[in-house]
Amino acid sequence: MEEILLFIEERQNWIYVILALAGLVYLRSIFRSYKEFRGAIFGLERELAMSRLIRSGAMLALVFAGLAATFVIATFAWPALPVSIRQTPIPTVSLLATPEVDVDAAGDEFITATPRDPRAVDSSGCLNPQATITDPQDGDSVSGLVMVLGTANIPNFAFYKIEYKRFTPGEVWHPISAGTQPVCEDGCQVMEELGTWNTTLVTPGEFTFRLVVMDAEGNSPLPCEIRLRVLPPP
Repeated sequence: MEEILLFIEERQNWIYVILALAGLVYLRSIFRSYKEFRGAIFGLERELAMSRLIRSGAMLALVFAGLAATFVIATFAWPALPVSIRQTPIPTVSLLATPEVDVDAAGDEFITATPRDPRAVDSSGCLNPQATITDPQDGDSVSGLVMVLGTANIPNFAFYKIEYKRFTPGEVWHPISAGTQPVCEDGCQVMEELGTWNTTLVTPGEFTFRLVVMDAEGNSPLPCEIRLRVLPPP
């Protein structure tokens, strides 16, 4: 069933064109048969003309049904399918994987770009209400189990992940958790849980913490990054 829906979705324009041409052919046949029926003198001629008229009318009705079915499938049925069934080109990477940039292969354009402080935290992504962390907040001190609240509900949502790294140059991102269901759907007023960070598994100190939300085409808004201080457990 999914293969049929995929075929119609990918070739809907050609299906519309073919059905429209077929509709014109059968519409012309209807007018010609009706004209022959009106001009027929003998009973046999009238019967043959009526038979062609009925057959052309039935085929025209099938053409209109095909047009309507294609429209419904392409407009309503296909978008309603889950992303996994629609075979949307989501990047085939682990949800918790963090991409790396090859500086040597990036070329002069990358090297001559405005350098960024490796210790800096860019919190501007947290201004996006559809992909943000609301608790803890930038600069907070945390310890033990930290419940992370916020939203992850961008258009065409695919998945989200939360990560951390120590606040020192050269550190890499470490995954905490990920999810394939939107968090805080339908404009909810109360922020929901994105995940839980067990800070007892890391050495106390300064950390950068972020939320990354991806859509089904592999695009992501600017991640929400915050700076946290992990305290020793009480």
